[in-house]
Parts: sequence; structure tokens; C-alpha cells
Amino acid sequence: MAELKRIPGLEPKIARTKAALWRLSAVRAFWPLAVFVTIFFVMALTGLLDTASEKLASIALFIFLAGLLPLVWFGTKRYRAPERKEAIHLLDRQSELRPLSALQDRPARPDASGVALWRAHETDLTDAARRLNVPDFAAEWRASDPLYLRFILPAVVAVVAFMSFSVAGERLSRAFSPDIGSLFGAENIRIEAWITPPVHTGKPPVFLAANGAPVRVPAGSELTVRAQAPSAPNLIIEGAKSPERVRFTRTPEGAYEARATIMMDSELRVSWWGERASWRVQASPDNPPEVEWVTTPEMTPLDRTEFEWKLTDDYGVEALQLVLRRTDQGADSPAEIVDLQMPGIAPRESQEVASIDLTRHRWAGLEVSARLRVTDGAGQTGFSAEAVFILPEKLLLQPLARAIQDIRVTILREDNEYASVEAANRESLVQNEVFTEATQRISRAPAGIQRASLMIEAVTYKPERFFEDVSVYFGLSHAGSILHAASSTDEADETEPLLWSLALRAEYGSAADALRALQAARQALEEALRDGASEAEIQRRMEAFKQAAQNYLAARMAEALANGLDAPPSDTDSAQGGGSGMGGSDFADMLDALSDLTETGASDQARQLLADITNMLENLQFQRGNGSGEGFPGMPGEQGDNDDDMPEEERELSETLQELSDLLREQRDLNDDTLAEQRGERRSQPGQQSGNQQQGEQGESGAQPGLEEGEDGNSSREGTLTERQGQLGDLVEELARRRGREGGSSEDGTGAGGTVDEETLEAIERAQRRAAEALEDGNNFRAIRNQDDATDQIRDLAEGLARELDDLKRDRLGEEYGNGGDRVDPFGRPMGGTSDSRDVNIPDQAERQRAKDILDELRRRYGDPADEEERNYLERLLDRF
Repeated sequence: MAELKRIPGLEPKIARTKAALWRLSAVRAFWPLAVFVTIFFVMALTGLLDTASEKLASIALFIFLAGLLPLVWFGTKRYRAPERKEAIHLLDRQSELRPLSALQDRPARPDASGVALWRAHETDLTDAARRLNVPDFAAEWRASDPLYLRFILPAVVAVVAFMSFSVAGERLSRAFSPDIGSLFGAENIRIEAWITPPVHTGKPPVFLAANGAPVRVPAGSELTVRAQAPSAPNLIIEGAKSPERVRFTRTPEGAYEARATIMMDSELRVSWWGERASWRVQASPDNPPEVEWVTTPEMTPLDRTEFEWKLTDDYGVEALQLVLRRTDQGADSPAEIVDLQMPGIAPRESQEVASIDLTRHRWAGLEVSARLRVTDGAGQTGFSAEAVFILPEKLLLQPLARAIQDIRVTILREDNEYASVEAANRESLVQNEVFTEATQRISRAPAGIQRASLMIEAVTYKPERFFEDVSVYFGLSHAGSILHAASSTDEADETEPLLWSLALRAEYGSAADALRALQAARQALEEALRDGASEAEIQRRMEAFKQAAQNYLAARMAEALANGLDAPPSDTDSAQGGGSGMGGSDFADMLDALSDLTETGASDQARQLLADITNMLENLQFQRGNGSGEGFPGMPGEQGDNDDDMPEEERELSETLQELSDLLREQRDLNDDTLAEQRGERRSQPGQQSGNQQQGEQGESGAQPGLEEGEDGNSSREGTLTERQGQLGDLVEELARRRGREGGSSEDGTGAGGTVDEETLEAIERAQRRAAEALEDGNNFRAIRNQDDATDQIRDLAEGLARELDDLKRDRLGEEYGNGGDRVDPFGRPMGGTSDSRDVNIPDQAERQRAKDILDELRRRYGDPADEEERNYLERLLDRF
């Protein structure tokens, strides 16, 4: 038998024949599947499925997939793979010799003559096999595919794909990935997502827009996703680590909600039968806070520890503390924490000077190492470098006070525990037996507590000889009883407040108690102003501070009387030094100004003025009078000058200044009414002022010179704006006639005896006349401009007169008392009614009244009906106040 593979060119012919049979068999079996797939692809490529709704596109895909499977199964059943022998048979039947079949035969008689004959026959057959060609299957194709679908279907797909080449990929992707969830109600799903930054950052919540730009939020923010869906969706968070799946929980409202914490850059996806929403979130890291010393701690003359610090943080510092350790006990010794006050709520960057009283600390007088520690809202801490200094110790001059202080620190510096008590055995609990170990607790106390108890016994020996203040003796006796009854160091430490107050009483007497109350009231008011407390709470603490200040003044005066009007003791709680320049009524004015600042919301100015008032009270000193026997010259609330003793020149200048002040107030009221009329608002009744302004200004000045008054104290002029403006012009003309022509004028517009420059008054009168003419013509805009011009000129003129009056008083006081002499107020300053504002900046009455008027106007407009946007704006303004 000859090998067919040895015949050159025969095997490729067999393979091509077999391939033709395979194609023919595949078309016969899978032509329905090809038609079905072609129809779907044509629909997808032509965009027919894009125009349909998501629901129809999903149905079309399901129909395609549902029809695809049975057609594939049907085609597979019908398909029959061709075999090699079939291809050989089709090739062999082309020749009558049947060379391929004959070559597979063997000779019947393999003798020598037969073999030679067979070889010659095999050669003929081989030649015949080489002449064979691949058969033509045209007839079979016409029978199997009479419509030439094998050419038409690929051509249609190719043409459609070419025509939609730029969008073919997107259309096929949408065709094979429609929104399957639309079949189950996905179009009714509503998804809301927002991120809430940590509270300490002070940032508002961020609402996420679907498929929007990346959103940057602080690390540690809380993500909240809420979905209205038929069933719970899935929340997938993809970050630097493996994806995290967060389960939705059902809310009482019937929605689904999921929460997660964003700590790193993440991609968020919500899926429900496909992706429903996605967001990209970038997390900003929260760096630890930083703090440093600007100046190292040092002791001030008032025994306070003063230093300057600086801190920074991304979102604000929550706490600032001073960490103290004793240098003689090593770095592992227990630390003491002292809280420091910050200038505001969670400052991001601040640099302040801290002045704290550490004289009451148990380590006072010892060397300590200190580090500043800051803590932000996330709980992260930062430390400064180490600073070594000696804690200031309270300067006590009285021997009894020093002894009490030694007892106190001996107790506080004892850190050892009490010795344990062995339980009594049953045999010892018999009748008439006493278990003394359970009652004699002082014997189990550590050495420091026992030594303090012995010190109290030594100090209280012979009280009738050494104690003038019975309260101090009884207080020490009570402290000794507490030590005897204490069973732990914590109970023994409870004597600290008692011993501290006894030491101060032994040193200073009752004034120290009043000073502590004053400092506590100041701290409470400062905290209320700093933390933005309610108006009622601030007013309550303001009244407490006023009462504490008055009590402190009374205690210091009583102390001065007891000492024969000599200066009070030089102690750190009430140091001498005297204030700088405060007249007799300045103390009441400062308290009134502080009340006005707290009411109008000027927190920073109020805190500064509060500190100035407290410092002046702490520096209060009393001195003897000038020998007139009239008590305390210059006491707070006492007038420094009398109108009868005032020189004629000063009195006339004061009267002129008062008239200008009244005129300025009337002109400002008229300006406000004109502006209100121009805006179409309801203007106030002519001649009436706001209640606050009447009480504030008329309460000071009493009757208004040059103006008619009604029974209620208000100006009785009534009429239109034009008439009122004309009346003001008449007042200026009358003032010029009564004052301006009484003498020559000086360069600054004033003359001797309180005269006023005639040209200045004429300029004011012209501006007012022009304003009246504009009002009569109905030109409010021009009237307002002239009114403002007149107001500015009146104010400038009044300021010039006020400066001249101050100069006259200062000159007179210098001549009368020299450098101050002995006539000083309780703060150690020269009397005379003038005030030096270099140290204390008190807003004048006009500024405070104007701030009150603005606040009242904001409240009135907030209560009037207005659109929501304006109401929100006014609410934000009121919150700032």
C-alpha cells in the first residue's frame, strides 16, 4: 500500500477539500444563528437600540440572549464535522481509476513477476492522483444557500460598521450593557450623598454631585449615602487598599442608609443592578498641631509666670496646656498639667502672651521643666521644646502666713501612700477590746502628712498669745482634724483650699477674699465673651463682675481706714503703683463702657477693657489727703471740679460745646429720617429719638440748651423734614449771634471765652439752608449730601472745642496743684476730672450709642416681614453681635 502523504501536493488538496466540506456543513447548520446575530448587530450599530428606552434595550438584550442559546444548540445538533475519508472520496471520484482508493490496495500474489507489475500499476495510479483537483461545491452551495446569505450578511454588517465607525464601539457597549435595573424600577431610585467633616475642622457639609469633579475633604470625614430603592444597594469604596463594601441599613422612613469614614483618596460607587452613582473623594490629611516658645517663662514683679507662645494647626487647637515636671525627680516622674487660656475658640494660628499665677502650685519655689502641649479636635498632640525655670512662690511677709504656707506645701508634696491596715483576727474582737489601729490613722500616714500634723500642733500652741485673728486659729485646728481623720493622701490634700485662704488672711486680711472674688468674676466674664455665650448669660456675669469690683473697692477702703489712711500693704494680690490718669467719675464710666461693649457684641474690645479695669483695681492704692480733712480726695464717683469753682472761660466753652453736641444729635436724627424717606421706609416721628439714645444722651446732659422741650424731655419740634431742617438753621444762626460775635476768633475757629468762629457757623448754616431748599424741592439725594456736609462741620467744630477745653483744664490743674501734689485719687493719679486714655481705651458715648442703635435697627428689621434671603443675612449679622 502506498502512503498518500508521499505523493507531492496531495495532502494540501485533501485539506482544502475538507475545509470546503466544513464551511458547507457550518452554513447548513448555523445559518439561522447567523441571521439572528446579524439582525441584532445591525440594530445596535445603526443606533436603533440607543433611541429606545433603557427598559426596551434591556428587553432586546434578553431576547437576543434567549434566542441565541437554542439556535446555538440547534446548530450544534445539525452540524456534522467532515472526515478525511470524505475528502479523499470526493477527490478520488474525479478519476475512473480511483487512484486514491487503489493506492491503498495490496498485490494479491507478491511474487517477483507480480510485484513488478504492481509497481508499474502503482506508478500509473500515482500520476493519476497527482492530477486530481479540489472538487467544485457550487451545486452544493446553491442547494444549501440559494439566497447567498453567506455573502449578504457579512456585507451588511461591514457596511453598517463602516458608516458608524466613530461610535460603533459605544453603541455596541450600550447594546450589550443596558440598564438591566430599569426592568425592576431603577428609574425610581433616588440617591443622596454628603460628607460631614469632623466638627473640629469647622467646615460645612459637602453634598456630592453624581459623576462630578473630585471633592476634597478633611481626612476622618463621615460619608453618608441615603437611597430610595426597592431593595438595599451596595456601597463600594475603592482606595489604596482592597475595595471595601459597606452594607446599607433600613431607616425608619423606609430608605436605605450607609455610613463610612473617609481616611484616604477614594472612589465611591453605589450599585444596584449596575452602577447608580459614583464619586471621587480626595482626603486632606490632618497634620498634628505645632506649638513653640516665643519667650521662655519668667517671673513678673507681681509673682506671675509670663511667657509668649505661638501655635498653628490645620483646623484649630482645642486645648493648650503647660506640662510641668520636677527636674530633681527625672523624666519619668509624674507630670502636672496646667490649662492655659486661648484667645478664641479653636484658633488655627495664634501668638499670645500668657500671664498665669502659679504661686498656688504645690511645686512653687522649685525648679521645674516645662513643655507646652497643644491638642487639636482630632486628638492629636504637639509639644514644644523644654524650658527650665523656677516656679514663683507667693511672697508672704507675716510669720504666721509663712508657717501656714509651709504646712500646706508639706502636705501637697507628699506622694507616698498610707500604710495598709492588717485586718483584726477573730480572736481580738472580744468584749471590751478596742481596735486602735483602725482609728489612729495619722500613725499610718506618710512622713509628710505626719510632719504637717506636728507643725499644726506647734503653730496652734498657746493661741491666746500668738493669734489675733480667731478665724485663723479655728481654721488651722480644723485642718489638723482633717489630717487626723484622713485615710489617704487625697483626703489630706483636701486641706489645701483651707490652708491657702488662711495664709492669705493671715497676710492680708479680708481684702484678699474680695480680690479672689474679683478675679473669679473676671475669668467668668472673659470665658463668656470668648465662647460666644448668650446675651442673657453675658449680662448676668457682667453684673457679677460689677458687684465684685464694688466689693473689692469697699474692702480696700476699709483696710485703708484701719491702717490710718496709709497705703495698703505691698502684696502681689494688690500691688502698689497707682493707675495712670483716671478722674473721679472714670471708674463708673469704665464700667458703663464695658457694659455697652458686651451688649453690642464687641467681644475683643470688651475683653481688653475688662483686663484694664482689673489691673487698675489690683494696682489700687490709697494715700492721705491734702490735709483738708475731707476724707479721700479723688474717690471713684466723686466729682473733681465744681461748676461754681470753674473759671468763666471754661464754663462758657463747656456750654458752647454742649449746644453743639445737642445740635449734632438733632442733625443726625434728621439725616436718618431723610434717608428713610428716600428708601420709602416708615420714618420716625419728628423730634423723637430712639429710647436708648434719649436715655444715653439726655441722661447725661439733662436739658438741652437752645431747644424747646416737652414734658417727657424730648424735643417738641414737629413738622415736615423741610420745617425741621429750617429750624436747625435758625438754631445755628442764633448760636452765631449769641456766641460768635462776643469776641475775636482764633486760628482754630474758637475765640476767648468759648466763642465760635463766625465763618464756620455761616458755612454750617449755608449747608443746612441748602438742605432745606432741596427737601422743599423734593430732591432728597441733594438734601442728604448737604446734611452730611453740615454734620461733618458740626462734628469737627465740636472736636476742636473739646480739645481746647481739655487744654484749659490741664493748664489750670498744672498751675493749681503743680505736679499733682497730694490731691490724688485712690489709684494714685492727680485729680482734676480729666482722663488719660493712653492705657485704657474707652469708647466715647457717641460710639457706644451708635453701636446700640445699629443693633436695635438690626433686630427691628429682623422682626419685620422680609424675604428669606434678607432674613438669613440679618440673622448672620445678629449672630456676630
